[in-house]
Amino acid sequence: MSPSTITLLFLLFAVIMFVLEKIPLGVTSMIVCIGLVVTGVLDVKTAFAGFIDSNVILFVSMFIVGGALFETGMANKVGGIVTKFAKSERMLIIAIMVIVGFMSGVLSNTGTAAVLIPVVIGIAAKSGYKRSRLLMPLVFAAAMGGNLSLIGAPGNLIAQSALQEIGMKFGFFEYAIVGLP
Repeated sequence: MSPSTITLLFLLFAVIMFVLEKIPLGVTSMIVCIGLVVTGVLDVKTAFAGFIDSNVILFVSMFIVGGALFETGMANKVGGIVTKFAKSERMLIIAIMVIVGFMSGVLSNTGTAAVLIPVVIGIAAKSGYKRSRLLMPLVFAAAMGGNLSLIGAPGNLIAQSALQEIGMKFGFFEYAIVGLP
């Protein structure tokens, strides 16, 4: 079999396993990497290079920080404070957007949205407002907040990696010059 056929078969396997979740996602990833090495499609260094990439490690770290905010109850405390001060739906939306925008500027925008979606659903249940009217602004604020710092969005880190290869780089909050307005 050709290397491209083997790769496509492993890709199909990965997609099916990610969708079905019959085995843990990490195990699926490792099976694909090991399978590509065993079949000779990739060498060991290339197959596992993504696991030591600084961008991957940074994203994992951001999800850990986001998970810690949720597990420690800090996210729920923030939700309680927001509902206490927001007297109308409009004020609640603005408060959510400001909090999410700031958090996604200093954390990963994807991680921030993932962690705060359950919090906002809880806020919607307590306040009686429709979830969709609160979740859409959350997603927009997370996307916009990601344009404030180097770690705010995946594209920012990818651009940083590309620039480092040619001897250039962005500062941590340099994206805010364009992202803040």
